[in-house]
Amino acid sequence: MSSAPGGEEEVRRLLAAYQQYQAQADGIMQQLNLTQITAEGLERALVAIEALDTAQVGQEILVPIGSGSFIHGNLASKEKVVLNVGAGVSIEKTAAEAKDILKVRKAEVLEGSKKLSEVLAKIDQEMQKIQAIMQQFEESANQHQHQHAAGSESIV
Repeated sequence: MSSAPGGEEEVRRLLAAYQQYQAQADGIMQQLNLTQITAEGLERALVAIEALDTAQVGQEILVPIGSGSFIHGNLASKEKVVLNVGAGVSIEKTAAEAKDILKVRKAEVLEGSKKLSEVLAKIDQEMQKIQAIMQQFEESANQHQHQHAAGSESIV
């Protein structure tokens, strides 16, 4: 550590800031993962609704029940889609309305993901600045140690 006044204090402050940025970055990465999963789910729903155009009422279909599992079923209607609107509430819409709603949701999710990525990039820049400053402190401390070691050898 540097023997300059406040050097040790500055290093502690920088380390604390770095750790805080790291925690923020980790949280944002988790949010980005969730938005990716959400966007993929919305895309699967859109593909399924588009497949209704070529489906026939009464056609046997596989119905997802979660965790990559399906049950066999028959298509009762290709005109109506039940959409989750949040808080455990679902509404029935036409296939065209459902497609429009899902496209808007997907666009919103992707926009949120883009904003999260921008924040993550800014945090990464700040972390790199801190790393550069810490590197300077380390180099300064090493140089200071070498000067003291060289000075004590000349005394002997």
